[in-house]
Amino acid sequence: MTQVYCDIIPQASGWCFLSEEGQSPVYPSYRLAVEAARGYSESQTAKRKTTVLRQQDLKGRMLEIDGHDAAIARIGHEANRLLEGAHFSAVQHRGCRGSIE
Repeated sequence: MTQVYCDIIPQASGWCFLSEEGQSPVYPSYRLAVEAARGYSESQTAKRKTTVLRQQDLKGRMLEIDGHDAAIARIGHEANRLLEGAHFSAVQHRGCRGSIE
């Protein structure tokens, strides 16, 4: 089987994926773009092609996505970390010792 790449990339209004056939429509979330890329990947199997999903890291390198669930979990974990940090900063800024009401 031929191996082709499908890259999940950010756009100004969301996320898309790039394949050998061009750019996909823009999706409002990373999760939707990955799901669309996974669907594209499955369609390539019939053409005897193996698709490798990749995403760009903060240094510009393209890294292979381990699997759909792993990619979503990783993004979810990062988003939660950012939200927790924002909550902590808001509490510190207000001088509160408890939760934000």
